[in-house]
Amino acid sequence: MYVRFVTPLIHPQSRVETGFFRASWYLYRSGAPDWILRELDSEFDWFNEHLPVPGRVARHFKRRNSIWGVCWFSHDAREMIARARYCAWLIEEGGLPVRSIQAGRHREVLWRDAHQVVVKPTQEMPRGFH
Repeated sequence: MYVRFVTPLIHPQSRVETGFFRASWYLYRSGAPDWILRELDSEFDWFNEHLPVPGRVARHFKRRNSIWGVCWFSHDAREMIARARYCAWLIEEGGLPVRSIQAGRHREVLWRDAHQVVVKPTQEMPRGFH
């Protein structure tokens, strides 16, 4: 089982709902309260220290369009999911809705580690917003 926290913002390359890390820029631009931005900065510092940056988030080809991956937390990454849930709450308090979605297996994995997986988006992928 995998978990992802999404917003209604659409990622330009993958064309799916943007995750909470990337969507946090919205709060900085929309003038969210300082306490929310400080808390997010603190949580993101923790993630920067404990969550490896994926080694591959896209697959590029010479004769066709690139495939942009979507990141999911592994269900075993409990502390990361708990902190992501807190970040989702902060982002919602700042005015941008966030939903938690879950998925079982993924067909095309671009990259994985012990905490997360990067997969090719598909039509069957769960959505948080319609």
